[in-house]
Amino acid sequence: MFILRFMKKIYNLLLITTIILISGVALIGCNSEKNNKTISLKNIQFELEGPLYSGSNPAQYTYEVDLKSILGKDYKEGATINSAVLTSAQIHTADSNTNFSNINSFVLSLASDNKDVKMQELALLNPIPANSKMAELKPSTEANAKGFLKEKHFYIVLDADLKEDIEDNLKFTADLTFTINYN
Repeated sequence: MFILRFMKKIYNLLLITTIILISGVALIGCNSEKNNKTISLKNIQFELEGPLYSGSNPAQYTYEVDLKSILGKDYKEGATINSAVLTSAQIHTADSNTNFSNINSFVLSLASDNKDVKMQELALLNPIPANSKMAELKPSTEANAKGFLKEKHFYIVLDADLKEDIEDNLKFTADLTFTINYN
């Protein structure tokens, strides 16, 4: 009889502990969802100045980091970025009369002046559809840009691999979408 009551108490204790653990995990899961935000960087301008040679030709854009602006009404003093993942990257021709016929591929990367934040490839597309005016790059599933958002600024680098030499300048715009998780 004593053993039966003792077993019943242990069973009840295990049941209560399990319910508490499941509730805690559910609250943590809901909380991390609450702290996700999508940010879009629209119409980023890139210009490759001619003469350009076949092969790799990079252009860069300096992005000034303003965490208060990024998080908007969700900003709190001491907020930190846990992750920043590129979910979408579109490159457009800036001139309606041009297309991507002279371009083999695009690579989109981030770079920083801080030697501890290593350059990181975020997305690429190879080959580029020749007559298109818009390219949807494929984001890396492994890249995380959180270290760059801790800097005052960083560089968004677009590398165009050209099929042949070109005398003229090439202009592109980019629309990038990131999902960030923050505390």
